[in-house]
Amino acid sequence: MKPLEQKFEQRLDRDWPAITAALRRLIAVPSVEGPAAPRAPFGVNPRQALTTGLEIAQEADLTTGLAGDAVGWGEYRSPAAATDDYVGIVGHLDVVAAGSGWHTPPFELTITPTQFLGRGVLDNKGPWLSALWALRWLAEDGAPLKRPVRVLAGSNEESGSQDIPKYLAEQPAPIWGYTPDGKYPVVYGERGILRGAITWPIDTAVLGPQFAISGEFSPAIVPDRAALTFPDGHQEHFHGKKAPSNAPELGDNVLDHLTAAGTQLPGGAGDLFQWYQAHFAGAFAGEHANIRFTDPVSGALQLTPYRIALSGDHLTLAFSIRYPLNTTEDEIVSNLRGLLPAGAALTVTSRMAPVKHDPHSPFIQALAKVYTDITGTDGSPVTTTGATYARSMPNIVAFGPSFPGQKGIAHKEDEWLNISDFRRMLVINYLSIQALANL
Repeated sequence: MKPLEQKFEQRLDRDWPAITAALRRLIAVPSVEGPAAPRAPFGVNPRQALTTGLEIAQEADLTTGLAGDAVGWGEYRSPAAATDDYVGIVGHLDVVAAGSGWHTPPFELTITPTQFLGRGVLDNKGPWLSALWALRWLAEDGAPLKRPVRVLAGSNEESGSQDIPKYLAEQPAPIWGYTPDGKYPVVYGERGILRGAITWPIDTAVLGPQFAISGEFSPAIVPDRAALTFPDGHQEHFHGKKAPSNAPELGDNVLDHLTAAGTQLPGGAGDLFQWYQAHFAGAFAGEHANIRFTDPVSGALQLTPYRIALSGDHLTLAFSIRYPLNTTEDEIVSNLRGLLPAGAALTVTSRMAPVKHDPHSPFIQALAKVYTDITGTDGSPVTTTGATYARSMPNIVAFGPSFPGQKGIAHKEDEWLNISDFRRMLVINYLSIQALANL
Protein backbone atom coordinates (compact mmCIF):
# COMPACT_ATOMS: atom_id res chain seq x y z
CA MET A 1 0.00 0.00 0.00
CA LYS A 2 1.01 3.60 -0.50
CA PRO A 3 2.74 5.24 2.46
CA LEU A 4 0.77 7.92 4.25
CA GLU A 5 1.67 11.51 3.54
CA GLN A 6 4.18 12.95 5.99
CA LYS A 7 1.72 15.58 7.22
CA PHE A 8 -0.60 12.82 8.40
CA GLU A 9 2.19 10.79 9.99
CA GLN A 10 3.32 13.87 11.92
CA ARG A 11 -0.17 14.61 13.13
CA LEU A 12 -0.68 11.01 14.20
CA ASP A 13 2.63 11.06 16.09
CA ARG A 14 1.61 14.27 17.86
CA ASP A 15 -1.72 12.80 19.01
CA TRP A 16 -0.57 9.21 19.58
CA PRO A 17 -0.29 9.35 23.40
CA ALA A 18 -3.81 10.82 23.64
CA ILE A 19 -5.23 8.35 21.11
CA THR A 20 -3.86 5.30 22.91
CA ALA A 21 -5.00 6.65 26.29
CA ALA A 22 -8.53 7.08 24.94
CA LEU A 23 -8.55 3.58 23.45
CA ARG A 24 -7.32 2.17 26.74
CA ARG A 25 -10.30 3.77 28.53
CA LEU A 26 -12.75 2.27 26.04
CA ILE A 27 -11.29 -1.24 26.12
CA ALA A 28 -11.39 -1.25 29.93
CA VAL A 29 -15.20 -1.26 29.89
CA PRO A 30 -16.50 -4.87 29.57
CA SER A 31 -19.45 -3.66 27.54
CA VAL A 32 -21.24 -6.98 27.00
CA GLU A 33 -25.05 -6.89 26.96
CA GLY A 34 -26.61 -7.36 30.40
CA PRO A 35 -29.97 -6.99 32.15
CA ALA A 36 -31.76 -3.71 31.52
CA ALA A 37 -31.37 -1.13 34.28
CA PRO A 38 -32.50 2.48 34.75
CA ARG A 39 -31.08 4.57 31.87
CA ALA A 40 -29.29 1.44 30.65
CA PRO A 41 -31.61 -0.49 28.30
CA PHE A 42 -28.90 -2.99 27.33
CA GLY A 43 -27.13 -3.24 30.68
CA VAL A 44 -24.91 -1.04 32.79
CA ASN A 45 -21.66 -1.89 30.99
CA PRO A 46 -22.77 -0.92 27.45
CA ARG A 47 -24.19 2.25 29.00
CA GLN A 48 -20.86 2.94 30.73
CA ALA A 49 -19.10 2.54 27.38
CA LEU A 50 -21.38 5.24 25.95
CA THR A 51 -20.55 7.51 28.87
CA THR A 52 -16.84 6.97 28.27
CA GLY A 53 -17.21 7.61 24.55
CA LEU A 54 -19.15 10.83 25.16
CA GLU A 55 -16.46 12.00 27.57
CA ILE A 56 -13.82 11.47 24.88
CA ALA A 57 -15.98 13.39 22.38
CA GLN A 58 -16.41 16.27 24.85
CA GLU A 59 -12.66 16.38 25.43
CA ALA A 60 -12.33 16.82 21.64
CA ASP A 61 -14.59 19.92 21.85
CA LEU A 62 -17.30 18.22 19.84
CA THR A 63 -20.98 18.80 20.52
CA THR A 64 -22.41 15.67 22.14
CA GLY A 65 -25.84 14.11 22.38
CA LEU A 66 -27.60 10.98 23.57
CA ALA A 67 -30.81 9.36 22.31
CA GLY A 68 -32.77 6.74 24.18
CA ASP A 69 -29.84 6.05 26.50
CA ALA A 70 -28.77 3.85 23.60
CA VAL A 71 -26.84 5.88 21.01
CA GLY A 72 -24.49 8.78 21.71
CA TRP A 73 -22.64 11.05 19.34
CA GLY A 74 -20.04 13.71 18.83
CA GLU A 75 -20.91 16.36 16.23
CA TYR A 76 -19.05 19.02 14.27
CA ARG A 77 -21.08 21.70 12.55
CA SER A 78 -19.05 24.12 10.46
CA PRO A 79 -20.22 27.73 10.11
CA ALA A 80 -20.41 26.88 6.39
CA ALA A 81 -23.12 24.26 7.03
CA ALA A 82 -26.46 25.59 5.77
CA THR A 83 -28.54 22.46 6.34
CA ASP A 84 -29.53 20.09 9.14
CA ASP A 85 -29.06 17.07 6.86
CA TYR A 86 -26.06 15.43 8.48
CA VAL A 87 -23.48 12.82 7.53
CA GLY A 88 -23.45 9.88 9.95
CA ILE A 89 -20.52 7.64 10.83
CA VAL A 90 -22.11 4.88 12.89
CA GLY A 91 -19.95 2.62 15.08
CA HIS A 92 -20.67 0.74 18.29
CA LEU A 93 -19.10 0.41 21.72
CA ASP A 94 -20.74 -2.83 22.87
CA VAL A 95 -18.76 -6.06 22.46
CA VAL A 96 -19.27 -9.80 22.50
CA ALA A 97 -18.21 -11.76 25.58
CA ALA A 98 -14.50 -12.37 25.93
CA GLY A 99 -14.72 -16.14 26.13
CA SER A 100 -11.67 -18.24 26.99
CA GLY A 101 -8.23 -18.83 25.53
CA TRP A 102 -6.82 -15.32 25.70
CA HIS A 103 -3.07 -14.75 26.03
CA THR A 104 -3.57 -11.14 27.14
CA PRO A 105 -6.20 -9.63 29.45
CA PRO A 106 -9.24 -9.06 27.18
CA PHE A 107 -10.36 -5.85 28.88
CA GLU A 108 -6.94 -4.25 29.11
CA LEU A 109 -5.39 -2.68 26.04
CA THR A 110 -2.17 -4.46 25.14
CA ILE A 111 0.16 -2.61 22.77
CA THR A 112 2.95 -4.47 20.98
CA PRO A 113 5.33 -2.86 18.49
CA THR A 114 2.85 -3.68 15.69
CA GLN A 115 -0.57 -4.39 17.18
CA PHE A 116 -3.33 -3.44 19.59
CA LEU A 117 -4.91 -6.41 21.41
CA GLY A 118 -8.09 -6.49 23.49
CA ARG A 119 -11.80 -7.13 23.18
CA GLY A 120 -13.16 -4.42 20.90
CA VAL A 121 -9.95 -3.11 19.36
CA LEU A 122 -11.31 -4.13 15.95
CA ASP A 123 -15.00 -4.68 16.67
CA ASN A 124 -15.65 -1.83 17.09
CA LYS A 125 -14.10 0.50 19.67
CA GLY A 126 -10.86 1.09 17.78
CA PRO A 127 -12.52 1.97 14.46
CA TRP A 128 -15.11 4.16 16.23
CA LEU A 129 -12.33 6.06 17.98
CA SER A 130 -10.54 6.44 14.66
CA ALA A 131 -13.62 8.08 13.14
CA LEU A 132 -14.13 10.31 16.18
CA TRP A 133 -10.51 11.43 16.06
CA ALA A 134 -10.83 12.21 12.36
CA LEU A 135 -13.79 14.45 13.20
CA ARG A 136 -11.73 16.04 15.95
CA TRP A 137 -9.07 16.90 13.37
CA LEU A 138 -11.67 18.46 11.09
CA ALA A 139 -13.01 20.53 13.98
CA GLU A 140 -9.48 21.63 14.89
CA ASP A 141 -8.95 22.64 11.27
CA GLY A 142 -12.19 24.60 11.18
CA ALA A 143 -12.94 22.68 8.00
CA PRO A 144 -15.67 24.47 6.00
CA LEU A 145 -17.97 21.44 5.62
CA LYS A 146 -21.31 21.99 3.90
CA ARG A 147 -23.10 19.52 6.16
CA PRO A 148 -22.93 18.70 9.87
CA VAL A 149 -21.21 15.42 10.73
CA ARG A 150 -22.01 13.06 13.59
CA VAL A 151 -19.87 10.14 14.75
CA LEU A 152 -22.45 7.95 16.46
CA ALA A 153 -21.76 5.26 19.07
CA GLY A 154 -24.28 2.46 19.43
CA SER A 155 -24.58 0.08 22.37
CA ASN A 156 -26.45 -2.98 21.05
CA GLU A 157 -25.03 -3.89 17.66
CA GLU A 158 -23.76 -7.26 18.84
CA SER A 159 -27.12 -8.28 20.29
CA GLY A 160 -29.66 -7.23 17.69
CA SER A 161 -29.16 -3.51 16.96
CA GLN A 162 -32.18 -2.52 19.03
CA ASP A 163 -30.37 0.73 19.82
CA ILE A 164 -30.97 2.14 16.33
CA PRO A 165 -34.81 2.23 16.58
CA LYS A 166 -34.39 4.11 19.86
CA TYR A 167 -32.18 6.63 18.12
CA LEU A 168 -34.52 7.02 15.14
CA ALA A 169 -37.48 7.58 17.48
CA GLU A 170 -35.80 10.82 18.59
CA GLN A 171 -33.44 11.81 15.77
CA PRO A 172 -33.57 11.91 11.96
CA ALA A 173 -31.51 9.45 9.95
CA PRO A 174 -28.31 10.68 8.29
CA ILE A 175 -28.57 11.78 4.68
CA TRP A 176 -25.75 9.31 3.98
CA GLY A 177 -22.75 7.85 5.74
CA TYR A 178 -21.07 4.62 6.73
CA THR A 179 -20.33 2.21 9.54
CA PRO A 180 -16.64 1.34 10.14
CA ASP A 181 -17.67 -2.17 11.17
CA GLY A 182 -17.23 -4.30 8.07
CA LYS A 183 -14.38 -4.25 5.61
CA TYR A 184 -12.63 -2.25 2.92
CA PRO A 185 -13.31 -1.30 0.19
CA VAL A 186 -16.80 0.17 0.53
CA VAL A 187 -19.55 -2.46 0.82
CA TYR A 188 -22.73 -1.94 -1.21
CA GLY A 189 -24.44 -5.25 -0.41
CA GLU A 190 -24.81 -7.51 2.65
CA ARG A 191 -26.06 -11.08 2.40
CA GLY A 192 -29.25 -12.32 3.97
CA ILE A 193 -28.95 -14.05 7.32
CA LEU A 194 -31.25 -16.57 8.92
CA ARG A 195 -30.89 -18.54 12.09
CA GLY A 196 -32.83 -21.73 12.50
CA ALA A 197 -33.40 -24.62 14.87
CA ILE A 198 -34.12 -28.25 14.07
CA THR A 199 -35.95 -30.06 16.87
CA TRP A 200 -35.50 -33.83 16.95
CA PRO A 201 -37.55 -36.12 19.21
CA ILE A 202 -35.66 -38.42 21.55
CA ASP A 203 -36.53 -41.08 24.12
CA THR A 204 -35.14 -39.79 27.41
CA ALA A 205 -36.04 -43.02 29.16
CA VAL A 206 -33.67 -44.91 26.87
CA LEU A 207 -30.93 -42.29 27.04
CA GLY A 208 -31.12 -42.08 30.81
CA PRO A 209 -30.52 -39.23 33.24
CA GLN A 210 -26.76 -38.95 32.72
CA PHE A 211 -26.90 -38.14 29.00
CA ALA A 212 -25.80 -34.52 28.47
CA ILE A 213 -24.21 -32.12 25.99
CA SER A 214 -22.27 -29.03 27.03
CA GLY A 215 -19.95 -26.50 25.42
CA GLU A 216 -19.24 -22.88 24.56
CA PHE A 217 -21.96 -22.11 22.04
CA SER A 218 -22.84 -18.79 20.44
CA PRO A 219 -24.44 -17.87 17.11
CA ALA A 220 -21.53 -15.47 16.51
CA ILE A 221 -18.85 -18.15 16.28
CA VAL A 222 -17.91 -21.59 15.02
CA PRO A 223 -17.78 -23.51 18.34
CA ASP A 224 -14.48 -25.03 19.38
CA ARG A 225 -15.20 -26.80 22.69
CA ALA A 226 -17.85 -29.31 23.70
CA ALA A 227 -18.41 -32.36 25.84
CA LEU A 228 -20.72 -35.35 25.46
CA THR A 229 -21.79 -37.44 28.45
CA PHE A 230 -22.94 -40.88 27.33
CA PRO A 231 -25.83 -42.79 28.97
CA ASP A 232 -23.36 -44.89 30.96
CA GLY A 233 -21.87 -41.73 32.52
CA HIS A 234 -18.52 -41.61 30.76
CA GLN A 235 -17.69 -38.26 29.20
CA GLU A 236 -15.70 -37.27 26.14
CA HIS A 237 -14.32 -33.79 25.44
CA PHE A 238 -13.90 -32.46 21.93
CA HIS A 239 -11.87 -29.59 20.54
CA GLY A 240 -12.01 -27.69 17.28
CA LYS A 241 -10.95 -24.25 16.12
CA LYS A 242 -12.98 -21.12 16.73
CA ALA A 243 -13.85 -18.74 13.87
CA PRO A 244 -16.49 -16.08 13.22
CA SER A 245 -19.77 -17.53 11.98
CA ASN A 246 -19.36 -15.63 8.71
CA ALA A 247 -16.06 -17.39 8.01
CA PRO A 248 -16.78 -21.08 8.84
CA GLU A 249 -14.08 -22.26 6.46
CA LEU A 250 -11.49 -20.76 8.82
CA GLY A 251 -12.63 -22.89 11.75
CA ASP A 252 -12.99 -26.51 12.75
CA ASN A 253 -16.51 -26.98 14.08
CA VAL A 254 -16.44 -29.03 17.26
CA LEU A 255 -19.97 -30.29 16.55
CA ASP A 256 -18.58 -32.26 13.62
CA HIS A 257 -16.44 -34.24 16.09
CA LEU A 258 -19.08 -34.55 18.81
CA THR A 259 -21.72 -35.93 16.45
CA ALA A 260 -19.25 -38.33 14.83
CA ALA A 261 -18.62 -39.85 18.27
CA GLY A 262 -22.33 -40.22 19.04
CA THR A 263 -23.82 -41.77 15.92
CA GLN A 264 -24.56 -45.04 17.76
CA LEU A 265 -26.41 -43.43 20.66
CA PRO A 266 -29.85 -44.94 21.36
CA GLY A 267 -33.18 -43.20 21.79
CA GLY A 268 -33.13 -41.04 18.65
CA ALA A 269 -30.00 -39.06 19.56
CA GLY A 270 -27.83 -41.22 17.31
CA ASP A 271 -30.27 -40.66 14.45
CA LEU A 272 -29.84 -36.88 14.73
CA PHE A 273 -26.08 -37.23 14.89
CA GLN A 274 -26.11 -39.43 11.78
CA TRP A 275 -28.29 -36.85 10.00
CA TYR A 276 -25.83 -34.14 11.00
CA GLN A 277 -22.90 -36.15 9.67
CA ALA A 278 -24.69 -36.74 6.38
CA HIS A 279 -25.85 -33.17 5.76
CA PHE A 280 -24.00 -30.60 7.91
CA ALA A 281 -20.54 -31.94 8.83
CA GLY A 282 -17.83 -30.09 6.92
CA ALA A 283 -20.40 -28.60 4.54
CA PHE A 284 -19.58 -24.89 4.81
CA ALA A 285 -21.55 -24.07 1.65
CA GLY A 286 -24.53 -26.34 2.37
CA GLU A 287 -23.39 -28.71 -0.34
CA HIS A 288 -24.76 -31.82 1.42
CA ALA A 289 -28.01 -30.19 2.54
CA ASN A 290 -29.40 -29.21 -0.87
CA ILE A 291 -28.79 -25.52 -0.18
CA ARG A 292 -25.63 -24.82 -2.14
CA PHE A 293 -26.77 -21.48 -3.55
CA THR A 294 -24.37 -18.98 -5.06
CA ASP A 295 -24.25 -15.92 -7.27
CA PRO A 296 -21.39 -14.18 -9.09
CA VAL A 297 -21.71 -10.98 -7.04
CA SER A 298 -21.98 -12.16 -3.45
CA GLY A 299 -20.56 -15.69 -3.64
CA ALA A 300 -21.64 -18.94 -2.02
CA LEU A 301 -24.00 -19.58 0.87
CA GLN A 302 -22.37 -20.18 4.27
CA LEU A 303 -23.66 -22.72 6.78
CA THR A 304 -22.57 -22.66 10.43
CA PRO A 305 -24.09 -25.10 12.94
CA TYR A 306 -23.38 -23.61 16.36
CA ARG A 307 -25.26 -25.51 19.08
CA ILE A 308 -26.77 -28.87 19.96
CA ALA A 309 -28.78 -28.80 23.19
CA LEU A 310 -30.95 -31.17 25.19
CA SER A 311 -34.37 -29.77 26.04
CA GLY A 312 -36.96 -32.07 27.57
CA ASP A 313 -37.89 -34.80 25.13
CA HIS A 314 -35.98 -33.47 22.15
CA LEU A 315 -32.59 -32.28 20.94
CA THR A 316 -32.24 -28.93 19.23
CA LEU A 317 -29.69 -28.29 16.50
CA ALA A 318 -29.19 -24.54 15.98
CA PHE A 319 -27.53 -23.13 12.87
CA SER A 320 -26.80 -19.87 11.09
CA ILE A 321 -26.94 -19.35 7.32
CA ARG A 322 -25.68 -16.37 5.30
CA TYR A 323 -27.10 -16.50 1.82
CA PRO A 324 -26.42 -14.74 -1.50
CA LEU A 325 -28.28 -11.64 -2.62
CA ASN A 326 -30.26 -13.53 -5.28
CA THR A 327 -31.44 -16.34 -2.97
CA THR A 328 -34.59 -16.33 -0.85
CA GLU A 329 -35.22 -17.59 2.66
CA ASP A 330 -38.13 -19.69 1.37
CA GLU A 331 -35.84 -21.62 -0.99
CA ILE A 332 -33.45 -22.47 1.84
CA VAL A 333 -36.08 -23.44 4.38
CA SER A 334 -38.04 -25.55 1.90
CA ASN A 335 -34.98 -27.51 0.82
CA LEU A 336 -33.88 -28.17 4.41
CA ARG A 337 -37.32 -29.29 5.50
CA GLY A 338 -37.33 -31.74 2.60
CA LEU A 339 -34.41 -33.56 4.25
CA LEU A 340 -36.03 -34.02 7.67
CA PRO A 341 -37.66 -37.27 8.77
CA ALA A 342 -41.14 -37.47 10.28
CA GLY A 343 -41.22 -36.01 13.78
CA ALA A 344 -38.39 -33.53 13.24
CA ALA A 345 -39.21 -29.88 12.65
CA LEU A 346 -37.39 -26.74 11.48
CA THR A 347 -38.15 -23.28 12.86
CA VAL A 348 -36.63 -19.97 11.73
CA THR A 349 -35.61 -18.21 14.94
CA SER A 350 -34.38 -14.92 13.44
CA ARG A 351 -33.91 -13.38 10.03
CA MET A 352 -32.23 -10.46 8.31
CA ALA A 353 -33.09 -9.82 4.69
CA PRO A 354 -30.25 -8.92 2.31
CA VAL A 355 -29.49 -5.23 1.89
CA LYS A 356 -28.21 -3.68 -1.32
CA HIS A 357 -27.34 -0.13 -2.38
CA ASP A 358 -26.55 1.23 -5.82
CA PRO A 359 -22.76 0.86 -6.15
CA HIS A 360 -22.76 3.83 -8.55
CA SER A 361 -24.40 6.26 -6.13
CA PRO A 362 -22.33 9.42 -5.54
CA PHE A 363 -21.60 8.79 -1.86
CA ILE A 364 -20.44 5.21 -2.46
CA GLN A 365 -18.25 6.34 -5.33
CA ALA A 366 -16.79 9.10 -3.12
CA LEU A 367 -15.76 6.49 -0.53
CA ALA A 368 -14.30 4.27 -3.23
CA LYS A 369 -12.18 7.16 -4.51
CA VAL A 370 -10.79 8.01 -1.07
CA TYR A 371 -9.86 4.38 -0.49
CA THR A 372 -8.06 4.15 -3.84
CA ASP A 373 -6.26 7.44 -3.29
CA ILE A 374 -4.98 6.49 0.17
CA THR A 375 -4.11 2.84 -0.46
CA GLY A 376 -3.13 2.87 -4.12
CA THR A 377 -5.28 -0.25 -4.58
CA ASP A 378 -8.60 -1.03 -6.25
CA GLY A 379 -11.48 0.60 -4.38
CA SER A 380 -14.34 -0.90 -6.40
CA PRO A 381 -17.42 -1.49 -4.18
CA VAL A 382 -17.90 -5.05 -2.91
CA THR A 383 -20.39 -7.24 -1.02
CA THR A 384 -19.96 -8.94 2.36
CA THR A 385 -21.09 -11.90 4.45
CA GLY A 386 -21.19 -9.68 7.53
CA ALA A 387 -24.11 -7.96 9.22
CA THR A 388 -23.75 -4.31 10.18
CA TYR A 389 -25.76 -1.26 11.11
CA ALA A 390 -26.34 -0.79 7.37
CA ARG A 391 -29.32 -3.14 7.86
CA SER A 392 -30.99 -0.96 10.49
CA MET A 393 -29.78 2.62 9.92
CA PRO A 394 -31.06 4.12 6.67
CA ASN A 395 -28.67 5.51 4.07
CA ILE A 396 -25.40 4.01 5.31
CA VAL A 397 -23.03 1.30 4.09
CA ALA A 398 -20.14 -0.59 5.65
CA PHE A 399 -16.69 0.92 5.04
CA GLY A 400 -13.76 -0.52 6.98
CA PRO A 401 -12.07 -1.45 9.21
CA SER A 402 -10.63 -4.75 7.92
CA PHE A 403 -8.40 -4.57 4.88
CA PRO A 404 -8.46 -7.19 2.10
CA GLY A 405 -7.16 -10.55 3.27
CA GLN A 406 -8.00 -9.95 6.94
CA LYS A 407 -10.66 -12.42 8.14
CA GLY A 408 -11.53 -14.29 11.29
CA ILE A 409 -10.29 -11.72 13.84
CA ALA A 410 -13.40 -10.43 15.61
CA HIS A 411 -15.40 -12.46 18.17
CA LYS A 412 -12.37 -14.61 18.98
CA GLU A 413 -9.71 -14.68 21.66
CA ASP A 414 -6.70 -12.35 21.21
CA GLU A 415 -8.66 -9.89 19.03
CA TRP A 416 -6.15 -7.61 17.30
CA LEU A 417 -5.79 -4.55 15.13
CA ASN A 418 -2.60 -3.59 13.34
CA ILE A 419 -1.34 -0.21 14.50
CA SER A 420 -0.47 0.70 10.93
CA ASP A 421 -4.05 -0.12 9.90
CA PHE A 422 -5.47 2.09 12.66
CA ARG A 423 -3.32 4.98 11.49
CA ARG A 424 -4.33 4.47 7.87
CA MET A 425 -8.05 4.19 8.69
CA LEU A 426 -7.92 7.45 10.65
CA VAL A 427 -6.66 9.22 7.53
CA ILE A 428 -9.27 7.42 5.40
CA ASN A 429 -11.97 8.60 7.82
CA TYR A 430 -10.63 12.16 7.79
CA LEU A 431 -10.79 12.40 4.01
CA SER A 432 -14.02 10.39 3.67
CA ILE A 433 -15.90 12.62 6.11
CA GLN A 434 -14.73 15.67 4.19
CA ALA A 435 -15.84 14.15 0.90
CA LEU A 436 -19.30 13.13 2.12
CA ALA A 437 -19.93 16.39 3.95
CA ASN A 438 -19.19 18.39 0.83
CA LEU A 439 -21.26 16.36 -1.63
